[in-house]
Amino acid sequence: MTTRPAALDRIPESAHVHLDVREDLRAGREPFARIQAAVAGLGPDGVLVLRAPFEPIPLYRALGRRGFAHFAERRAADDWVVWFYHGPEPVAATPSGSAAGPGAGPAAGTGPARDGAAPAAIPAIDVRGLEPPLPMVRVLEAVEALAPRQRLTVLHDRRPLFLYAQLDARGLGHATEEPEPGLVRITIWRAEGGA
Repeated sequence: MTTRPAALDRIPESAHVHLDVREDLRAGREPFARIQAAVAGLGPDGVLVLRAPFEPIPLYRALGRRGFAHFAERRAADDWVVWFYHGPEPVAATPSGSAAGPGAGPAAGTGPARDGAAPAAIPAIDVRGLEPPLPMVRVLEAVEALAPRQRLTVLHDRRPLFLYAQLDARGLGHATEEPEPGLVRITIWRAEGGA
């Protein structure tokens, strides 16, 4: 068992913001926007205490890039508590082996275009079969690395309405097609000079 970090113990309980997303996930709702809002509202010494029905491994990297360390505690097979706090060093990687299974594979693509030409291949990720919020987290991680005019293809099993709002807020273009039942193909791109 991993020891609780001393840095986390030094932060008073009054700085903890509790967020339970278990019911959201059971009802099929994407809680990523609620998580992002909670993180945005944290003070410099704030802690997000997240309750989830599984270990939210993709969030470790996503929030790690924003300077958050984490400590996870499994209370039951479907009950995890994870503390996200400003640690001494950003969390850079997920635990080994966490990329296996659906949604694994190239996250962001082939890099920027050269000499104004489009990239040679369009990167793709498959998030079919993943439980929320993993599809949204994986897609948002992947689009962060898109260069101007680069595209990303996402294979999904439904239209991710909450994802569209996140893409719009980031100024990313997107188009959706349903070539067959149970397959939704989303193309996402960053406009020239986009953020």
